[in-house]
Amino acid sequence: MSNSDPSTLRQCIALKLMPDIRFFDRGDGRAPVLELSDELARGLRAINPCGVILFRENLASVEQIRRLTGEIRRCLGPRALIGVDQEGGRVTRLPRAECTSFSGNMALAACEDGQQLALLAGAAQAAELRALGININFVPSLDVNSNPDNPVIGVRSFGDDPDRVAALGAALLEGLQGGGVAGSLKHFPGHGDTSQDSHTDLPCVSRDAEQALASDLAPFSRVIESSAPAMVMTAHIQYPALDGSTLPGTDVVVPATLSRAILTGLLREQLGYRGVIITDALDMRAISAIISPAEAVIGCFRAGVDIALMPLRLRSPASLEAYQAIIAAVMDAVVRGELDEDELRASAARVLALQARFGDAAVDTGRDCIACEQHLALEQRIAASSLTLIAGQLPTLSPGAAVHLLMPDCASARALSLALLAVEPSLQLSWQGLDDFHAGRERQYVQQTDCYIVGVSEPATSAVVAGGAEDLPNLPDQQPATVQRAMLAAAGDVPTVVALLNSPYPAARFEGLATAVLATYDGATEGVGGQPGPAFRALSRLLCGRSQPRGRLPVRLSAR
Repeated sequence: MSNSDPSTLRQCIALKLMPDIRFFDRGDGRAPVLELSDELARGLRAINPCGVILFRENLASVEQIRRLTGEIRRCLGPRALIGVDQEGGRVTRLPRAECTSFSGNMALAACEDGQQLALLAGAAQAAELRALGININFVPSLDVNSNPDNPVIGVRSFGDDPDRVAALGAALLEGLQGGGVAGSLKHFPGHGDTSQDSHTDLPCVSRDAEQALASDLAPFSRVIESSAPAMVMTAHIQYPALDGSTLPGTDVVVPATLSRAILTGLLREQLGYRGVIITDALDMRAISAIISPAEAVIGCFRAGVDIALMPLRLRSPASLEAYQAIIAAVMDAVVRGELDEDELRASAARVLALQARFGDAAVDTGRDCIACEQHLALEQRIAASSLTLIAGQLPTLSPGAAVHLLMPDCASARALSLALLAVEPSLQLSWQGLDDFHAGRERQYVQQTDCYIVGVSEPATSAVVAGGAEDLPNLPDQQPATVQRAMLAAAGDVPTVVALLNSPYPAARFEGLATAVLATYDGATEGVGGQPGPAFRALSRLLCGRSQPRGRLPVRLSAR
């Protein structure tokens, strides 16, 4: 076929799209996609994208996941790209009751031997994902979390030291890609110095170009040079020092995802990146609130993007047709000269090369590696090694001691109770969750306890933790520290422990109020087989004197 053949051009464009299939409505109500219906399969086959991204709603059990990924391959071809955000910690998509779920990037960074553990964790992730038929994991995050108030990155980052972020990111990527699963550096050019979430807003980074090179860009530059990442994911952020131009007809500084200066000039030409560039989800409000899906796809292709991720929500037969309309709009943009056909074809060739390198996932092999003894031991090793004593001196729970827990919710209270009793069955436990809190009852508990443990889970759940921009209307409000601080102040001489279950940044609010302040970096309540999450089990061993806190803070904390 000639280069001007529109059917071939259409195939190139379709290959540069990656939809999600979280839900689909066949006319009887929206339902999670756990298997491909005939209608959805026909629609996907007609679009013929490079693959799909899966979310928690698609991933109910090991056997169901293996069936679904097999169906996707029969629909889109044996080299279809099937991606997931299995970061560990707060962003975990695979079912925790059946699959290993590590404590995440900041936990790895807190471990003394974090680089070795990151390599092992990446390899373990690759083995389990391949056994499930998944061949892309959108990790590692190389965002340097220099803003303590960052609502969307936080513990998803390896910390605020660019050198350590680069070293740990390279190790995780080596383990992952060495195991046959494509990794994706994110979020380029760096989402760590923002105080807004791009799921809801369009964040702006105010660093100058010199600061950008020394901080946000440094990990990307080093890992690209050393590790041949399969993919780089863009950030929906404004970075005026890197590109201060505005969207046509507006005063809106162009987001990095739509910036040719950032993606082609900086990433491709200056940093020498030759792999696949993929956008963050284009249905996030940072993009969807300012331009249409078709404009977003055309804009990101013009900037140099290879794969447009989730340009619109594929939820119904109508949205299948909308994807076809996007392809038609891109073809029209080529005819009008807005997009260069040769660039599109070269881009599609990069996607084909990615499929050839990583498309073969091992879904037809056994599942013995999933949550195997070796992986679970590594999971627990990371959780235990990361526990960090930030302030004070840790009291030890004696056999038979009365212990009261005030936790962010009833689920975390039950999880810590079960974990403590598994270590020391003689403990006399009581608890409350802030989702069902009674202040008078809490004061009575505290007066009768030998040790008071307060769990803090901040920041509030973000869209990426819940699953995506679609979940925003149902997110809970920020959890205030007012109740915890008041109860700690009322504890008097009772030994008190504050356990920071996710972010270590709130530590300053509790220093001086508690006997000890600890960071765990992971608030997941559920682990394999219905056990408490790995950090809860590690914390319980520590509180009962069976281990010592060996972690070190990966970020600088400031007084508040």
